[in-house]
Amino acid sequence: MAAATGSLWSRISLCSRANSALNSHQNTTAFNRSLYRQYVSSVTQSAAFLMKQQGKRRKYNEKPEKVQHWRAKNPYGAVRLKIDTIDWPSVFTGAQSYNPATIPIFFRMGRMKQNKPGFRLPRKAQGNLELMKVPNFFHLTPPAIERHCEALKPLCSEWPHTLDLSSVPLRVTTKNYLFAGPSLYHPGSRIVKLQVYLKDLVLDDHSRKKLIELAEDRYDPETEELTIVTDRCPTRKQNRDYAMYLLTVLYHESWKTEPWETEASNEEEESDDEDDEILETKKKRRKNPKRLKLVDGVLYRVNQYGKYFKLFINEKF
Repeated sequence: MAAATGSLWSRISLCSRANSALNSHQNTTAFNRSLYRQYVSSVTQSAAFLMKQQGKRRKYNEKPEKVQHWRAKNPYGAVRLKIDTIDWPSVFTGAQSYNPATIPIFFRMGRMKQNKPGFRLPRKAQGNLELMKVPNFFHLTPPAIERHCEALKPLCSEWPHTLDLSSVPLRVTTKNYLFAGPSLYHPGSRIVKLQVYLKDLVLDDHSRKKLIELAEDRYDPETEELTIVTDRCPTRKQNRDYAMYLLTVLYHESWKTEPWETEASNEEEESDDEDDEILETKKKRRKNPKRLKLVDGVLYRVNQYGKYFKLFINEKF
């Protein structure tokens, strides 16, 4: 009985061991299968990605060739222009940005790649945004300017040859600016210059002298002309009125005589007399008088700084 039970338990243990071994084998095979599936999926994904990249590169390499063929078949309008027979003012009518399709001048603009000379040339004119930023004057060619002048001639009149500006007592000068762009304002158009000769004003000696002193550098002593330039106000009309106001104030102030002016004139006369006397005395004096001094029987010359120099007298027989 005991032997039978021992054999039974041994059989049960063998069966359990076999079942555990079978289960472990099944688990390892399932794990290996999952790893294999993951590996296959990753390989297929990488292969698909590489095939897409190769296709894109192939298309990118083929695109410039297609563009070059298209450009060769359809060149820009500037290439087809006949420079000898073309009417340029009608092509480039006004101020506009650079257009490589209409301007028969081909050049490059921009910096080289990596700032290395010879590595790569600057960008061409086609599709170059830098050229669009730079203003140009292709609309102001000599033929275009000549046409403008011919169109403006009927509207102009000849300058009067008999006009003498010296006979005009009061002259007001302003400047008008013409623009081809959208902005029509120029800061120099508000400046007003007023000119008048002192001989055309009613002045005596006192008022003339006082007006010259008040005007300072605005008076030209060679032509005896007074020039007033105003640019403080924002509009031309305001500057013109201000210039007329300044001239009026200068004229009326020059005719006024203050009490201190008589005293100042007397002092000026006295100072002028003293200056004349000093000049006369200086003329009489020697320019560089030598100061001599005898020391122990030796003659010395003393300069302006008090330094002594021994004098030697040459005696010729």
